[in-house]
Amino acid sequence: MAAALPRLCALALPFLAVAACLDVPSHGTPKLTNKCGHCKNKLDFGKEFVCCSDCSDPTILIKHSKMGYCKSGAELSMQLKPHEIYHWVAGPWMKCSSPCDGGVRYRDVACYGNLSDATIKHYPVDDASCSADEMPARQEACNEQSCGVDMAEQTNSRKNGMSGWLVALILLLGLGAIGGIVFTSYTYYLRRTSGRNGFVYVMMEAYS
Repeated sequence: MAAALPRLCALALPFLAVAACLDVPSHGTPKLTNKCGHCKNKLDFGKEFVCCSDCSDPTILIKHSKMGYCKSGAELSMQLKPHEIYHWVAGPWMKCSSPCDGGVRYRDVACYGNLSDATIKHYPVDDASCSADEMPARQEACNEQSCGVDMAEQTNSRKNGMSGWLVALILLLGLGAIGGIVFTSYTYYLRRTSGRNGFVYVMMEAYS
């Protein structure tokens, strides 16, 4: 009679009653936790891990709902796998292309990703991974104010000032070059003159 009890239970009771008759530990769907990562005895369900709270072997009865139990009597747990999060990162604006009358400035914009559990942070990915609607502008208009007469005069005065400095520099370089040529010529003349006198002096000493 005792040996036939499990069969009678299987015929008369639903699945949960069968588990009770066979002395199977209480079972159910796993509870969300973050304790499965360090367990070796865990089941991989693609986007999540299923484990026992004491890291013992979990047993799954219904796969799609992840219903099961832990033989040790521990609580059945589930931990979501870390997923990638993408976001745009914009660099500083470069200098405007014009001081007035409208210009354009640019900046670097790139898509970066990181894992939701913060184990890996801020790594570059393809721009297609980020939302195109949320992408910051890579260029914009700048210095749209009118240059006017004052700006033109300032620009001309700067050009004239630069021209004056350039002329002065050329004159100084020219004077330096002329001075160098004169000094070199005079030195060469002195050497030749002193060389001839010395030669005459040596000849006179030889004949004396």
